[in-house]
Amino acid sequence: MNKKKIRLSTPEMVSDFVNVCSKYDCDINVYDGSINLDAKSIIAMFGIMQGKVIEVQAISSDESVISRFIEDMRKFEV
Repeated sequence: MNKKKIRLSTPEMVSDFVNVCSKYDCDINVYDGSINLDAKSIIAMFGIMQGKVIEVQAISSDESVISRFIEDMRKFEV
């Protein structure tokens, strides 16, 4: 399972998060309760209340992609 709990507390963090996610070719989903959002969409990400704990997951069968993604998410981890 490669879901990580993260928190985006400022507009700058949201922008940085979307930029990091956009460099991946795979789908990246953000889960806000029962809502599933595209992590590469700046509009969707700004729609989430800042400071709220959410989960993020990269969808890929390539373990190296998952490992890099998990490492990139460390700065947003709760």
